[in-house]
Amino acid sequence: MLSTIACKKDSEAKPKLKLSTVERGDMTQTVVATGSIRPLHQIEIRSTTGGSIRKFFVEEGDWVEKGKPLCEITPEASPAEQVRAREDLRTAEVEVKQAEDDLRIAKELADKNLAPEQNLRDAQRVLERAKARLSAAEAEWALIQRERIGEPSGDLDIVQTSTTIVAPITGLIFTRELDEGASVTPTTSASGGTIVITMGDHTEIEFRGDVDEADIGKLKPGLTANVTVQAYQGETFQGEIYHISPVGKYSDKEQQIVFNVKASVDNPNGQLKVGMSATAKIVVDERKDVPILDEMALFFKGDSAFVNIVTDTVAGTTEERAISLGISDGIRTEVTEGLEGGEIVSAGTVQEEG
Repeated sequence: MLSTIACKKDSEAKPKLKLSTVERGDMTQTVVATGSIRPLHQIEIRSTTGGSIRKFFVEEGDWVEKGKPLCEITPEASPAEQVRAREDLRTAEVEVKQAEDDLRIAKELADKNLAPEQNLRDAQRVLERAKARLSAAEAEWALIQRERIGEPSGDLDIVQTSTTIVAPITGLIFTRELDEGASVTPTTSASGGTIVITMGDHTEIEFRGDVDEADIGKLKPGLTANVTVQAYQGETFQGEIYHISPVGKYSDKEQQIVFNVKASVDNPNGQLKVGMSATAKIVVDERKDVPILDEMALFFKGDSAFVNIVTDTVAGTTEERAISLGISDGIRTEVTEGLEGGEIVSAGTVQEEG
C-alpha cells in the first residue's frame, strides 16, 4: 500500500516520501504462455487416391456421424504415374517388335529345316505375350490421357469416375483445407499426401501455447494453468500442464526461442471454442502468509537487497535495512528475512511545489 509524507526542507520544492506498507499475504509466481484453444483429438483426413476435389458434402462447423460422405475425388494419374505408363508403353512396343523379328527368323529357319519346329512355337508364344502386354499398356496410357483432358472412359467409369472419402469418426468439421477443383496428392509410403479435411471432437479441448526460453526451466507437467480468453473477460478456466516440448523453435513474433506447452482445460459448459486466442498463467510457485513488499521500495548494493525503513513519519527519517527475497510476481516480492509485515518503508520521493 502506498502513501506519502512531507520531508522537512526549507526550499520551495518540498520532497515527499512515497510510503509502502509491508503486508502479509499469499504470493504466487506465474509464467505466461500465449496461444489458443485446440481440440484434444484432431484427425487430418487425407486421400489414398490422387486426383482433384470434385465436390464437398460438408461445411466447416458441421457435425457429422461416422461413415458420412465428406467429399468426392475424381482420380487422376500423378506425374510419376504418367511417366511410368509412358515408359511401359514404349517398352511393350519394343518387345513386340523384337518378338515379331524373332518369329520371322524362327519361321525362316524352320522352313529351311535349320531349326526345330519347337523354336517356332516358342517364338509364337513370346509374341502373343508381348502383344498382350502392349494391349494392357495402351489401355493404361489411353485411360491416363482421358483423365488428363477430362474425357469419359467408357465402362471403366464404373470404378474410375470417383472416390468418396467418408468420416472415420463422429465429430465436428474444423477445416476444409482445399477448394473444389483443387489437386490432391495421394498418401503413400514416401509421402504424407494432401490434407483434405481436419475434424475431431470439439467437446474435449486443450490449451496450446508458447513459453519464453528464459522461463521453460520453471515448468513441469502437473502445474496448474489458469486460462483466460477475450470472449469471457474476468473468467478463468482451470487447466493442467501435461506436455512440454523438448525442442525450442524461433518465433518471428517474439523474436526469440520459445517452447510449446499443452494443458488440458476444464470446459464444462462448452464456452471455450476451438480456435479462440488464449493466455495461460502457469503457477510455478506459491507462498502462504508471507511478508510481501512492493518492488519499488527495493534498492541494491551489489547482489544484496535493501529497503529504507521509515523511523519517523513526521520527520520523514529512514533507516537502511538489508533483506532477503523470495519469489516475485513482477510487481511485488516475497521477503524471506529482514521484514515481518506491518513495517512502513520508503518507495522513493516525489516533489511538491511549495
